[in-house]
Amino acid sequence: MAARTGSLGEAARRLLKCENARLVVPIEIISEAQRMALKISDELPSIVHEPKVELGAEENTIRVWSPNGPLVALGGVEQNLDIVWVPIGRDELENVWHSFEQIVSDLLSAGYPGCIDCAGPAATEPWDEAQSRLGF
Repeated sequence: MAARTGSLGEAARRLLKCENARLVVPIEIISEAQRMALKISDELPSIVHEPKVELGAEENTIRVWSPNGPLVALGGVEQNLDIVWVPIGRDELENVWHSFEQIVSDLLSAGYPGCIDCAGPAATEPWDEAQSRLGF
């Protein structure tokens, strides 16, 4: 569980630092994703465009894309090491989404990304995706 929490934290940080992000989600959580995108817009005035929420073709998978390519894959097949990847089981989608959503909300409440040290010590160290996957 610690590996998942760390990876979800990094996924949330990447989402919040990305201008013009796309959040691609399955139909089951699209309304919640749209609410989260609006919350990001409301609480991060420095961001010009909140994440655009799109309906994804893959079931049980949540993706975050930057204009330059993929940043995060929650679910689905294992990704290359440039992408934060969290494996999730078929019945875990909503639980993983709620954890991710809570971390995003907590970071926003703390003032991330404009704050100093508000995202904890993990945010100041370079992310090691290979190491994080050893915990899954």
